[in-house]
Amino acid sequence: MICKASKHRSRIPLVCLASVLLFSGATFADQHQQNQPHVIEAFTSVKYPFVDARGIGKKSRSTDITVYEIDGIEAMERDLSVDMPADPEKSKRIALVRIQHMDDQTKTKMQMAAQGLAKAMQYGVDRYPAVVFDGQAVVYGVTDVLTAIAHYRTWRREGKR
Repeated sequence: MICKASKHRSRIPLVCLASVLLFSGATFADQHQQNQPHVIEAFTSVKYPFVDARGIGKKSRSTDITVYEIDGIEAMERDLSVDMPADPEKSKRIALVRIQHMDDQTKTKMQMAAQGLAKAMQYGVDRYPAVVFDGQAVVYGVTDVLTAIAHYRTWRREGKR
Protein backbone atom coordinates (compact mmCIF):
# COMPACT_ATOMS: atom_id res chain seq x y z
CA MET A 1 0.00 0.00 0.00
CA ILE A 2 2.79 2.44 0.76
CA CYS A 3 4.35 1.76 -2.62
CA LYS A 4 1.11 2.63 -4.41
CA ALA A 5 0.77 5.86 -2.45
CA SER A 6 4.32 6.88 -3.29
CA LYS A 7 3.63 6.22 -6.97
CA HIS A 8 0.61 8.51 -6.83
CA ARG A 9 2.54 11.16 -4.93
CA SER A 10 5.28 11.23 -7.53
CA ARG A 11 2.67 11.73 -10.27
CA ILE A 12 1.00 14.66 -8.52
CA PRO A 13 3.98 17.03 -8.76
CA LEU A 14 4.47 15.96 -12.38
CA VAL A 15 0.82 16.68 -13.20
CA CYS A 16 1.04 20.03 -11.38
CA LEU A 17 4.22 20.95 -13.22
CA ALA A 18 2.68 20.01 -16.56
CA SER A 19 -0.43 22.08 -15.76
CA VAL A 20 1.62 25.12 -14.79
CA LEU A 21 3.69 24.90 -17.96
CA LEU A 22 0.62 24.39 -20.12
CA PHE A 23 -1.31 27.33 -18.66
CA SER A 24 1.66 29.67 -18.50
CA GLY A 25 2.33 28.94 -22.17
CA ALA A 26 -1.27 29.79 -23.00
CA THR A 27 -1.00 33.00 -21.00
CA PHE A 28 2.22 33.94 -22.78
CA ALA A 29 0.58 33.22 -26.14
CA ASP A 30 -2.42 35.37 -25.15
CA GLN A 31 -0.14 38.22 -24.10
CA HIS A 32 1.81 37.94 -27.36
CA GLN A 33 -1.44 37.85 -29.34
CA GLN A 34 -2.63 41.01 -27.54
CA ASN A 35 0.55 42.80 -28.63
CA GLN A 36 0.17 41.54 -32.19
CA PRO A 37 -2.01 43.77 -34.38
CA HIS A 38 -4.65 42.08 -36.51
CA VAL A 39 -4.95 44.79 -39.16
CA ILE A 40 -2.08 46.95 -40.38
CA GLU A 41 -2.79 49.73 -42.86
CA ALA A 42 0.16 51.60 -44.35
CA PHE A 43 -0.36 55.02 -45.94
CA THR A 44 2.55 55.93 -48.14
CA SER A 45 3.60 57.18 -51.56
CA VAL A 46 5.81 56.19 -54.44
CA LYS A 47 8.48 58.34 -52.81
CA TYR A 48 8.28 56.34 -49.54
CA PRO A 49 7.76 52.66 -50.42
CA PHE A 50 6.49 50.43 -47.62
CA VAL A 51 8.79 47.56 -46.69
CA ASP A 52 7.35 44.27 -45.45
CA ALA A 53 10.86 43.00 -44.83
CA ARG A 54 10.04 39.45 -43.83
CA GLY A 55 6.71 39.04 -45.60
CA ILE A 56 4.77 39.31 -42.34
CA GLY A 57 1.57 39.98 -44.23
CA LYS A 58 1.96 36.72 -46.14
CA LYS A 59 3.26 34.58 -43.26
CA SER A 60 0.83 35.60 -40.54
CA ARG A 61 -2.71 34.29 -40.74
CA SER A 62 -3.79 36.69 -38.02
CA THR A 63 -2.29 39.91 -39.44
CA ASP A 64 -3.75 41.56 -42.52
CA ILE A 65 -1.54 44.23 -44.14
CA THR A 66 -2.92 46.71 -46.68
CA VAL A 67 -0.70 49.30 -48.33
CA TYR A 68 -2.27 52.44 -49.77
CA GLU A 69 -0.18 54.60 -52.10
CA ILE A 70 -2.19 57.73 -51.56
CA ASP A 71 -0.46 59.71 -54.28
CA GLY A 72 -1.69 57.17 -56.84
CA ILE A 73 -4.55 59.38 -58.03
CA GLU A 74 -2.17 62.26 -58.76
CA ALA A 75 0.03 59.93 -60.81
CA MET A 76 -3.00 58.71 -62.78
CA GLU A 77 -4.13 62.30 -63.39
CA ARG A 78 -0.69 63.13 -64.76
CA ASP A 79 -0.81 60.10 -67.05
CA LEU A 80 -4.32 60.98 -68.25
CA SER A 81 -3.32 64.60 -68.91
CA VAL A 82 -0.41 63.86 -71.24
CA ASP A 83 -0.78 65.58 -74.64
CA MET A 84 -4.24 66.97 -73.92
CA PRO A 85 -5.55 69.68 -76.25
CA ALA A 86 -6.33 73.15 -74.90
CA ASP A 87 -10.03 72.80 -75.77
CA PRO A 88 -11.89 71.62 -72.61
CA GLU A 89 -14.54 69.64 -74.54
CA LYS A 90 -11.94 67.72 -76.57
CA SER A 91 -9.89 67.11 -73.43
CA LYS A 92 -12.96 65.77 -71.64
CA ARG A 93 -13.73 63.30 -74.46
CA ILE A 94 -10.11 62.12 -74.65
CA ALA A 95 -9.95 61.69 -70.86
CA LEU A 96 -13.16 59.60 -70.90
CA VAL A 97 -11.77 57.36 -73.64
CA ARG A 98 -8.51 56.93 -71.73
CA ILE A 99 -10.37 56.05 -68.53
CA GLN A 100 -12.57 53.54 -70.37
CA HIS A 101 -9.48 51.85 -71.82
CA MET A 102 -7.52 51.62 -68.57
CA ASP A 103 -6.22 48.15 -67.78
CA ASP A 104 -7.50 46.37 -64.67
CA GLN A 105 -4.24 46.87 -62.77
CA THR A 106 -4.38 50.64 -63.27
CA LYS A 107 -8.05 50.77 -62.24
CA THR A 108 -7.31 48.75 -59.10
CA LYS A 109 -4.38 51.01 -58.25
CA MET A 110 -6.58 54.09 -58.64
CA GLN A 111 -9.36 52.57 -56.51
CA MET A 112 -6.88 51.64 -53.77
CA ALA A 113 -5.49 55.19 -53.80
CA ALA A 114 -9.00 56.65 -53.44
CA GLN A 115 -9.85 54.17 -50.69
CA GLY A 116 -6.58 55.03 -48.95
CA LEU A 117 -7.36 58.74 -49.01
CA ALA A 118 -10.81 58.07 -47.53
CA LYS A 119 -9.35 55.82 -44.80
CA ALA A 120 -6.62 58.35 -44.00
CA MET A 121 -9.29 61.02 -43.51
CA GLN A 122 -11.37 58.62 -41.39
CA TYR A 123 -8.41 57.91 -39.09
CA GLY A 124 -7.24 61.52 -39.01
CA VAL A 125 -3.91 60.65 -40.63
CA ASP A 126 -2.54 64.02 -41.73
CA ARG A 127 0.86 63.07 -43.15
CA TYR A 128 2.69 60.11 -44.55
CA PRO A 129 4.27 57.67 -44.35
CA ALA A 130 1.98 56.43 -41.60
CA VAL A 131 1.13 52.95 -40.31
CA VAL A 132 -2.22 52.40 -38.55
CA PHE A 133 -2.74 49.39 -36.25
CA ASP A 134 -6.24 47.99 -35.77
CA GLY A 135 -7.68 51.42 -36.56
CA GLN A 136 -6.58 52.77 -33.17
CA ALA A 137 -2.86 53.56 -33.15
CA VAL A 138 -0.65 55.29 -35.70
CA VAL A 139 3.11 55.42 -36.20
CA TYR A 140 4.35 58.26 -38.41
CA GLY A 141 7.54 58.44 -40.45
CA VAL A 142 8.16 54.69 -40.65
CA THR A 143 8.06 52.57 -43.81
CA ASP A 144 9.42 49.30 -42.41
CA VAL A 145 6.75 46.98 -40.98
CA LEU A 146 9.06 45.46 -38.36
CA THR A 147 10.04 48.88 -36.99
CA ALA A 148 6.40 50.00 -36.96
CA ILE A 149 5.31 46.84 -35.11
CA ALA A 150 8.11 47.36 -32.56
CA HIS A 151 6.81 50.89 -31.86
CA TYR A 152 3.26 49.55 -31.60
CA ARG A 153 4.25 46.83 -29.13
CA THR A 154 6.16 49.33 -26.99
CA TRP A 155 3.08 51.56 -26.94
CA ARG A 156 0.86 48.62 -25.89
CA ARG A 157 3.32 47.50 -23.21
CA GLU A 158 3.74 50.99 -21.73
CA GLY A 159 0.05 51.55 -21.25
CA LYS A 160 -1.16 53.28 -24.42
CA ARG A 161 -0.02 56.80 -23.72
